[in-house]
Amino acid sequence: VCSSDLQRREPDQVKILSGVFEGVTTGTSIGLLIENTDQRSQDYSAIKDVFRPGHADYTYEQKYGLRDYRGGGRSSARETAMRVAAGAIAKK
Repeated sequence: VCSSDLQRREPDQVKILSGVFEGVTTGTSIGLLIENTDQRSQDYSAIKDVFRPGHADYTYEQKYGLRDYRGGGRSSARETAMRVAAGAIAKK
């Protein structure tokens, strides 16, 4: 299984759940949500014992001693997308 075989095409629409009113931050915690509309954990069973080339699975396991091969975790695209969304808010 190649890492490109597992890529999803999702809209990455960010929903602001809290902390913003009429386009202005309120000073409270900002809650953001990007729904994972194409999640299929079973697709990852083929890589249970194999690390994907160019993916952070290996380095993450080496650093934290944890690997969730089902596609979740701190090195997932969903996590990266959320960091980008938070950075966009911080930049404004």
